[in-house]
Amino acid sequence: MPSLPFVVVPTPLGTITTGNEITAKPASHLNEFIDIGMTWKSNGNTNLWVRGDFGSAKSVNFVQMQAANAIPATTIRIRLGDTQAEVDGTADYDSGVQPFISPSFTSDDGLYHSHWEIPSVQSERWWRIDIGSHTGDFEAANLILGLKQTPSRYYSAGFERGVLDQADFSHGRWGVNESSGGILMRSLRFELGWLTEAEEMTMFEPLIKKLGKRNPALWCFDPEATAYRQAKTYFGTLKDDAASVGGKFKPGTYAREFTIHSLI
Repeated sequence: MPSLPFVVVPTPLGTITTGNEITAKPASHLNEFIDIGMTWKSNGNTNLWVRGDFGSAKSVNFVQMQAANAIPATTIRIRLGDTQAEVDGTADYDSGVQPFISPSFTSDDGLYHSHWEIPSVQSERWWRIDIGSHTGDFEAANLILGLKQTPSRYYSAGFERGVLDQADFSHGRWGVNESSGGILMRSLRFELGWLTEAEEMTMFEPLIKKLGKRNPALWCFDPEATAYRQAKTYFGTLKDDAASVGGKFKPGTYAREFTIHSLI
């Protein structure tokens, strides 16, 4: 594990406006985190920007636009500021124009997730995303802006990656195939086994209370910038209770086991 895993709980995006959307797929769908099929889609590739007002200052150091039909030439620019005028012009934080797909690799479903880590936490009210150099209509599922939560160490021996088929298949009484529909979901199972007491009490216990089994979060299990980072990025809900075990490996430490069912 060359880089520590992290989790980001998506911040509600507030009031959203855009320069280009179709009626059936407005930019407000970027705020529908659990309904991944509700997407923002443009009519052509001009005025590809989306802007939002959180309503009050929010802490952000990670940004990701998920499940987009980006191409190798597609770019993204992220601005955060105190006012609409700032994010439309000279913002407190400006990423500049960056590759949407970085590093680039071939996706089997043709969908990609941007990945942008801000070096220091920004506390701002307004945000703006600009998409450039895209060909054709642009489409994306949701937009994650939030604060990374990262354990100080990761010593667990292993982890499990898999695919869960939510459909059912069986053979009937006369050998007739019977099936019910369902999606294929990627899954991730791992343990954070050496959490400090401070991490447990101030970071992960509040996180579990916030998520439960119904609220999604982004999990990047290995954020090292390799061609496989996208395959190690998950966005979904927790299975069952991620219970905490005190003193499993050493007094004063805590362990939590997580299973994530991913929507992307």
